[in-house]
Amino acid sequence: MGVNSSSRHDATLLSEEDVNFDHFQILRNIGKGSFGKVCIVQKKDSGNLFAMKYVSRSMCIGRGALGGVLKEVELLASLEHPFLVNLWFSFQDEEDLFMVCDLLAGGDLRYHLQHQVEFSETSVALLVCELGSALDYLQKKRVLH
Repeated sequence: MGVNSSSRHDATLLSEEDVNFDHFQILRNIGKGSFGKVCIVQKKDSGNLFAMKYVSRSMCIGRGALGGVLKEVELLASLEHPFLVNLWFSFQDEEDLFMVCDLLAGGDLRYHLQHQVEFSETSVALLVCELGSALDYLQKKRVLH
């Protein structure tokens, strides 16, 4: 389980075998799911901020979801687009699987819709263009959800 792509801004600093939990400083938790948690982390050597999703291996195995999680990592590792959450690193230890992705510091669209944020017409037009670009990219990559 690893990501190593020379086009990724921070992923080239360490090979996939070298990246591990010790290369990140956990800053704070930002979410919790059925298998694990998401936290904001800072990469110690670069200072770059990321979102780190970590899931319990035993829970995934117990619920028969390990294959799905590994497929998610494989899919995310094959994608890179400015309007998608990109995966920069992935690794595992004895207890957990880790995915280090772009941090959406301002929150995602769902967050803003749930908090009834009002968007200007210009903001909506930009958002529709960004969504169209991301969907076009996914279609060209033959990704279906």
